Amino acid sequence: MFNCCSKIVISKRFFNFKEIPVPRVLKEKLDEYIIGQSTPKKILSVAIYNHYLRIKDRKDKKQKLFQYELLKTRIQQEETKVEIAKERARSDFSSESETLADNTAEFTMGLQNMQNRIKTLESELKGEDFNLQLSKSNILMVGPSGSGKTLLTTTLANFLNVPIAITDCTQLTQAGYTGEDVQITVERLLINGDYKKDTTEMGIIVLDEVDKLSKKGGKDGNKDVSGEGVQQSLLKILEGHEVEMTIKRPIDPDHAERQLRKTGVHSPMVKEEKFVIDTSNILFILSGAFVGLDKIIYQRLNPLMTSEEINKLDTCEFVIGKDGVTKTSTMSLVQPMDLVTFGLIPELIGRVPIITSLNPLNEKDLFHILYEPKNSFIKQYEYIFSQFGITLRFTEKALKQISKWAMLNKTGARGLKSILENTLLDCNFECPKTGVSYILITESNVNHLINQSGVTVSGASFSEPIHYYSRGEQDKYIENAYKEDMKLGKELDTLFGRACNNTQ
Repeated sequence: MFNCCSKIVISKRFFNFKEIPVPRVLKEKLDEYIIGQSTPKKILSVAIYNHYLRIKDRKDKKQKLFQYELLKTRIQQEETKVEIAKERARSDFSSESETLADNTAEFTMGLQNMQNRIKTLESELKGEDFNLQLSKSNILMVGPSGSGKTLLTTTLANFLNVPIAITDCTQLTQAGYTGEDVQITVERLLINGDYKKDTTEMGIIVLDEVDKLSKKGGKDGNKDVSGEGVQQSLLKILEGHEVEMTIKRPIDPDHAERQLRKTGVHSPMVKEEKFVIDTSNILFILSGAFVGLDKIIYQRLNPLMTSEEINKLDTCEFVIGKDGVTKTSTMSLVQPMDLVTFGLIPELIGRVPIITSLNPLNEKDLFHILYEPKNSFIKQYEYIFSQFGITLRFTEKALKQISKWAMLNKTGARGLKSILENTLLDCNFECPKTGVSYILITESNVNHLINQSGVTVSGASFSEPIHYYSRGEQDKYIENAYKEDMKLGKELDTLFGRACNNTQ
């Protein structure tokens, strides 16, 4: 559902429209970095695939129109060439003969080939499909904090190698007021697209915390410039609109130095450039936690319940099925009418036809997130410690206890990194270049930190501080790993080339 790294190593090759990965391949890539969330992954993969197919379709049609106009110009030139060839042939020969045909055959054949090509293009241009314009489908992702909304989009953007810009909507205000105008979203994408217009116009803009733009009550009589006002400002760019902007673009220092050597005059390190960006092909992905939306949906599904009764419920995260057992995430049943009730304007919702929700994380999800993804937290910390010659490992029981701790914090997968930082703080501070070669984090070590934090976690009674092992204590290190995690012990035996020792 979530993993710590949003920067993924990718090919330097730019996105190629001829090689749009199919939805299945896109989802497989997401599976490598993100745990769970199968349905949102499918929805996002299909939406991304269809979006770039739409761009490719528009590009191909423009190319055909260009070819058609070019052929029309060239065919006139070819007709002129044929006429000139015939006139020359007539002046050379006194009568029409096979020799005349022979001398003009090459020009005539070229003209016929061109006429055939233009007829084929004309039939394609007149077809019903050619005039069919595919509409853009922006996306809205709803889900609790730390469930992986931003990571889903950044992973796909990096895999496709298209520019992406993420803007926090809490910073936006209506034009003319203190704060950032909605145009800043396109400016950031242009910068991330290396100031290239074509690359920018096939990028992705993520509007995070969009739920914070919900309409305010307005009871105090003040104008809602950071809520409904921003929503209104977003309408044009979401649908497709040319945005004009003047940006101070940094100048390459090497270029500035060359100019200095050439002219003897210092060049400014930035220069102003004007850009016109068409947002028609930019994919907008809106995301937010939408705290309280579950209660709105729950009340719609249970119309006989009053608001007071729903507010008294401990949680509205799940809806129980008719069988009394099956649980469905309340947020997965979201409808446009619920978003209107929440405070989004209908015009905005109409421009975001694809709505998907991410499921709340449970303890099992957090456990798998810790070590399974390619860029998992555990793999990152093991790598960090290996840089200063220390072998760091966590037992399975330790990871499960960390997952329980994170569930209590209710901060989603982001809370895992905070806990790991707290767990390894002293190790990271004390151990580099001190002769410590091995560190094993056990369940009791995690319990020790839990008890120090004042949090109550089940099964955290026995605790002890983290023990550091020197180079000569390798056997003891592996034996202690075996005591709590048989699988880890075998992995360490293999890592250090020991004969498999099933130590109790």
